[in-house]
Amino acid sequence: MTRLAKRRDTHLTREEIAAAALAEFDHGAEPSIRSLAAALRVTPSAIYHHFDSRAAIVEGAVELVWSEVVTEGSELVPDPLEEDPAEVLVGAAIATRRAWTRHNRLAPYMAATPASSDFLTRALAVFANTFERLGLEGEQAGAAFHTYASYMIGSVLFGTVRLAANHTLAAEGQAPRGPFRTEPRSGAAGLASESTRRSLDHVVEVSAVDPSRDEELFARGLRKLIASFTAS
Repeated sequence: MTRLAKRRDTHLTREEIAAAALAEFDHGAEPSIRSLAAALRVTPSAIYHHFDSRAAIVEGAVELVWSEVVTEGSELVPDPLEEDPAEVLVGAAIATRRAWTRHNRLAPYMAATPASSDFLTRALAVFANTFERLGLEGEQAGAAFHTYASYMIGSVLFGTVRLAANHTLAAEGQAPRGPFRTEPRSGAAGLASESTRRSLDHVVEVSAVDPSRDEELFARGLRKLIASFTAS
């Protein structure tokens, strides 16, 4: 049994290091080996005992967020192998969106090509089962999954990057924006009705000012997308 580090009453674990990295991201910092060692009250060598690089630690933090996705997804869709397949896809997407919105500073790393893992293998198997229950197999299922994932991940990345950018601008003294578009000049005003223009104007910033409405629109669009997979 290794000795405890000074100022600690428990042994350091991989999960603790990953959680500390995630916490630093959440507070707007880019974690380093030294900052993590200081936060965890250990030496940098203790960090390297569990992870061979900062990149590996970031991957560990990403895994923690995906674990949150699984937990939240299980609450939305308790039995993905029995539930309506369309609702499985919607639930998975909403859970993904919520978890990565909470951890928006880390979200750019979700776009990295994932490493092989038991989690990824299991997730792909569940998605394959879901698409087959929609009546799609082989290349058809692959094409539908590509469309679904592009819609979901694209929405997540847009929303999280917007949050991070707004945080940065606010920290630099940029006042939060309200509706900032001007009424169109006479020529452009005749191109569409005022109600449609105002609706689009609201959607431009809905992810920042009305998260509930944003999620509602996301789910509505997703259901229409899924329905198109099996439309004749």
